Amino acid sequence: MWGMGDFIQVKESQVHYYCSVPLYCKADSGDFVLYKPKGKRINFTEDARTRPTQTYIHKRDSQTAVTELQKSFNTHLRQSLTPGGLTKVKSILCDIVSEAMSKPSETSLAQLPETIDIVFDGYGKNSQILKQLAESSTVDRSIMDHSINTMAITMLYCTHCNFSPDEARQLALAALLHDIGKTRLDPNIVITNRKLTDKEFEEYKAHSAIGHDIIKETASFDFSISRAILEHHERLDGSGYPRGIAHIGFEAQLIGLIDSYENLTHREKTYRKIKSPFDTLNLIKHEVVTKGTFDKTLFKELCTCLA
Repeated sequence: MWGMGDFIQVKESQVHYYCSVPLYCKADSGDFVLYKPKGKRINFTEDARTRPTQTYIHKRDSQTAVTELQKSFNTHLRQSLTPGGLTKVKSILCDIVSEAMSKPSETSLAQLPETIDIVFDGYGKNSQILKQLAESSTVDRSIMDHSINTMAITMLYCTHCNFSPDEARQLALAALLHDIGKTRLDPNIVITNRKLTDKEFEEYKAHSAIGHDIIKETASFDFSISRAILEHHERLDGSGYPRGIAHIGFEAQLIGLIDSYENLTHREKTYRKIKSPFDTLNLIKHEVVTKGTFDKTLFKELCTCLA
C-alpha cells in the first residue's frame, strides 16, 4: 500500500507539462489512485470540476518527471522569445531556475546549458533586449530573479566584448548558478531585508563554498563554473570570502562585479536603498580606484556595455 511518503505533489500550473509519467490523486478513502496514465497529457479544457485539486507523481518517476518538466520549460521558453514577451520569458526562466535549484541533481541541472543556448539564440545579438530582461523583475522570487538578471548582464558583457560562443555560454551558465548554494541556507537569512548579525553573516558566507560543492557533486560542467561559484565573492585586494584570496579566476572576477552591480541596483534593504545605475557604477568605481577590489579593465567594459 502506498503512503504519502511515496509521492511528490505537482504544482497545479505544471500539471499539463507531464506526459511520460503517470499522475496520481487522492481518492475519498485517502488512498492514492491513478489519475493520468503514462503517455497521456492533461487537457486543460476539460471541466475543472473533474480535475482533482492536487495531483502527485510517484517518487520512482521523479527523475523522469524532472527531465520532462525542464524540457517542456525550454520548449515553452523558445516559443516565447519575442521582444514583447519579456515578462513571460522572465517567468519561465524563474520556473526553470527554481526547479533546478530546489533539489539540485545531475538530472535537474542537465537542461540548463540548453536554456542558455535558447536565450543566446533568441536575444544574444540584441543588447537592448538583454538590458530589458535584466531590468524586469518578478515578485517574491529574489534568488531566481537575481540569478537571471546576473546571467542577462553577463550575456550583455560577452556580446559587447565579442567573446566566443562557447566562452559566453560557460560564463552565462556560471552566472545563472552563482548563488545556488543559497538554497541550502536558512531562508530567513537569505531573504531578509535587515542587516545580518555577525553569526548570520558567517553562515551566509558559506553559500559560495556550498554552491561549489553542489556543482562538483551533481553536474558534469566545466571546472571553471564551479570555481567561479566558489570565488565570486573574493576580491582582488584579498578582502573577500570564503578564503580571502587575491588570485581569482577571470570568470569569478566578472560575475562578482556584475553580482555587486545587480544587487545594488535591484535589492533594497532596510539599511540600504536601491541605487541608480549611475550611482552604483560610481560607488564601484571608488572601490576599484581606492582599494583595487575589482579589475579596472573589467569595470570599464561593464560601464561601456551598460551605457
